[in-house]
Amino acid sequence: MIIEADPDRSYVDRETGEDLEVVAQLLPLAPSPSNLPWTVANLRICNWCDQFAQKDLNDCPTCGRRMAPIGR
Repeated sequence: MIIEADPDRSYVDRETGEDLEVVAQLLPLAPSPSNLPWTVANLRICNWCDQFAQKDLNDCPTCGRRMAPIGR
């Protein structure tokens, strides 16, 4: 499960009542020429490497190849 968590709040499993523990953290990639935040609405998938990239980029930040135009 991926959620935006509040560090001052404890989270509990609905079914078991067990305390949930943070096991990973999503971090932005290295600086990008895009000013768009990494949200679902602003991302697309590179047609070469299948990694996420911001919609306003022409070249994939992961593989460096030119991505296909965004379909309308």
